[in-house]
Amino acid sequence: MKTLLRIDASARLEGSSSRQLADHYQARWTAAHPGARVLVRDLARSPVPHLDAATIAAFYGAPVDEGARPAGLALSDVLIAELRAADRVLISSALYNQSLPSTLKAWIDHVVRNGHTFESREGRPVGLLGGTPVTIVVARGGVTSGLVDDFETPYLRAILGFVGITDIEVIPVEATAHDEASRALRFAAAWAEVDRRIDASG
Repeated sequence: MKTLLRIDASARLEGSSSRQLADHYQARWTAAHPGARVLVRDLARSPVPHLDAATIAAFYGAPVDEGARPAGLALSDVLIAELRAADRVLISSALYNQSLPSTLKAWIDHVVRNGHTFESREGRPVGLLGGTPVTIVVARGGVTSGLVDDFETPYLRAILGFVGITDIEVIPVEATAHDEASRALRFAAAWAEVDRRIDASG
């Protein structure tokens, strides 16, 4: 049974363009994989806390008293297990102030972990999650004119690559803050791109 891990980062629970696009992707993906399981990690409804000092120390090998194990360490174990179990990861996010929501960064900080999702070999980091494809759907209020307008997408590509994930596709929906005609045109293009990607992947 295939598993789709869906991670939603938009703070908006209603009227979110990125969530709507992710809904469409999920519907098409599950239709293409009958019996598949979808695991949803909603970072607005259940935010991942920022790292604390105790969790960081444990990540770097500090002795852990099992009777006082940092909560962040156990959460990291769960999030990494979800990531490892996924046949595909779907990340949906808005573009906030040209970058990613802090909730998504907190999730990243818990899953990028030495000895679990990457390791050092001869002084160089090597990712351990190769082979896990990721689809990123991102909503932008405007229309980007280059990477200077969007630090989120290149960062996500870089940090996912750091843990070994290089099979990454990005499907944006832009102009969500523009007039209705512009929004409708961009949404139609994004919907069609989802359909094309799903059909192409078989």
